[in-house]
Amino acid sequence: MANDTIKVTTEIVSCSDNGQHPLVYINLKNGSGRCQYCGQKFELADSETGKEKSAA
Repeated sequence: MANDTIKVTTEIVSCSDNGQHPLVYINLKNGSGRCQYCGQKFELADSETGKEKSAA
């Protein structure tokens, strides 16, 4: 199971844990999401600064 949160700048990410499980797409519209197979957490970051988006 993954420990670190991966910060990304796109609302849709994919995960396959380097081929260890089926390829899945994760929607980060709510700001974050987690892979249903390996538990890797993804978080949407501000695309210009790379920092977390704040709820405004």
